[in-house]
Amino acid sequence: MTLQHQSSDPAKKPALRRLFKQQRQGLSAHRRAKSHEKIMQHLNELLAAQTDARHIAVYLATADEADLQPWIEYAWSNAKNLYAPVVGKTEGHMRFYPRTQATPLRQGRFKLREPAVTESVLAIDPKCLDLALVPLLAFDLHGHRLGMGGGFYDRYFAQAARRPKIIGIGYEMQLAEYALPIEPWDITLDAVVTENGARVFDAQPT
Repeated sequence: MTLQHQSSDPAKKPALRRLFKQQRQGLSAHRRAKSHEKIMQHLNELLAAQTDARHIAVYLATADEADLQPWIEYAWSNAKNLYAPVVGKTEGHMRFYPRTQATPLRQGRFKLREPAVTESVLAIDPKCLDLALVPLLAFDLHGHRLGMGGGFYDRYFAQAARRPKIIGIGYEMQLAEYALPIEPWDITLDAVVTENGARVFDAQPT
């Protein structure tokens, strides 16, 4: 658990992002690898009862984020339909497109990996998603999430007619000791999975 004192003031977010980003970058390759094994185990345990979740949003991890690839391959083997984000040129614009084992990847905005989709490929309607696995810089025990600051996930889910269950994926060291500052448009997580296990928060409106 981190020891810094968070503030409810949203103006503190940039400083918190710098701090948690630095801490996440400091994880060793060995610790990351061991954490990813445990994250996959805990995620499978959390989702064991949700066999009806067929359409799932995932992310393609950066070098510092918790890597979902082992779970993605497991999901493919269980006939899950997966969708990965593509960040648009408009501020805050993001859509999720199908990602299969045959989908080629490219480098998109902010040097993020994304499906190499063509105009003929349609993005999934947010209300059709059953589950979303999202990255984070930090989280707290209230289910609040601190992202990179672009607001892409907040905007995307705010526009959905029906919000899927949203699960944050990260490392235990990303747990904030005190409540993170939040703003009205910030999404609240239904659960978080780290190498230490899963935390389920109060049910969120759908």
